Order: sequence, then C-alpha cells, then structure tokens
Amino acid sequence: MLALHTSLLAATTLALAATFAPAATAATVQEDVIALTNAERAKVNCPALKSNAALNTAAQRHSVDMATKNFMGHTGSDGSTMVVRIERAGYTRWTRAAENVAAGYGTAAEVVRGWMNSSGHRANILNCNLRDIGVGHQYRQGTTYGHCWTQNFGTR
Repeated sequence: MLALHTSLLAATTLALAATFAPAATAATVQEDVIALTNAERAKVNCPALKSNAALNTAAQRHSVDMATKNFMGHTGSDGSTMVVRIERAGYTRWTRAAENVAAGYGTAAEVVRGWMNSSGHRANILNCNLRDIGVGHQYRQGTTYGHCWTQNFGTR
C-alpha cells in the first residue's frame, strides 16, 4: 500500500509541478519580440533595434494599464499619449518615436506576425530610422483580451 501512495504522491507532485510551472519570464518575452522584430527588419536591410530600458519600462507600464483596465489603445487610462509615457519613463531628447499595441495574441511570434500583417504597425517595425525598442507584455485572466502587448520605438 505504501508503494501505491508513494506513486500517487509522485504523480500528484509531477502534475502540480506541470500545472504551476512558471510561464516565460517578462525578459524572455521581450527578447523574443525584439529578436522576431529584428528578423523582419533584417529582411529589408534595416539595422537591428537595441533594447532600451526606458522604452521597456514605458511599454510594460502601458501593457499593464491595458490589461488591468481591460482596454486596448494608444491612449492610456489616464489620458496619456505614447510621448508622455516614454518621457515619464526617462526616454527624453528623442528625435523619432512610434508605438505598436496589440491584444489577444498569446505568444511573441503571434503578436509580431499580427503587427506585420497590419500596414501601420508594419511601417513602424520596418522604419529604418528607428534605433531603440522597448517591449511590454501583460496577461490578465478573465479580461476581454487576456494578453496585452506594447512596442515602443525611438531614436535619440
């Protein structure tokens, strides 16, 4: 009987471990979106974008805002614009800036594919004059979209 309980306990432990296994970290998701975005830029000979901490902060804050308040858009729940958000996060003295937002895509590959299938978002990704990037992703269960995504681009 002890062997049975031990086996059941081991099976239960493995099942719980699989259930509660951590999802991809925010850094991994950011890296994946940046790598996929740079792969698209390479196809048209644009230089690779460099991850920027301030743009990452602004993008993550906006993704959290969208997920928490259950909306998707370029205007924050406080009325902020992308320019206000990137400057609040410390990305100042910029000469160019752009933003992509999306919701409902479950993975980095899906969201980048979605952006590439949208002319305006694609134009931001393939704008060779942009040099820096920040990525935000937030998941919130029970909301309209679940996953909310932001890409902030800039040039200083």
